[in-house]
Amino acid sequence: MSIDDLLFRQYNRETYNCCHFSAEAWQRFTGDKRLHDIDESTLQAGDLRLLFTHYQRVDGPTVAPSIVLMQNLQGEFHMGICSRRRLLHIREEGTAFLPFDASLHTYRNFRFYQ
Repeated sequence: MSIDDLLFRQYNRETYNCCHFSAEAWQRFTGDKRLHDIDESTLQAGDLRLLFTHYQRVDGPTVAPSIVLMQNLQGEFHMGICSRRRLLHIREEGTAFLPFDASLHTYRNFRFYQ
């Protein structure tokens, strides 16, 4: 399965942010559409209990696709997808699919769910 087209998505805080991107990528990897129910206000409020009752927390970074919740250094929540121990994530600078260790300087408090 190719994710090449995802690497060219354009960030827009209102219409296509990390929630939208992660939902699209997660559906591509797994066929699961439930992440489309999350919006940025729900993510920033940290009110994800209801959705994440459907997923199991796992140790990561993972080889199999997993949803990654994390915080930037300013404390804002972000979401991405981990696959093959790489983080797939979108932000204002664009989309990245980098080895997980490359994100350790920018994000913290990682939680992985499958």
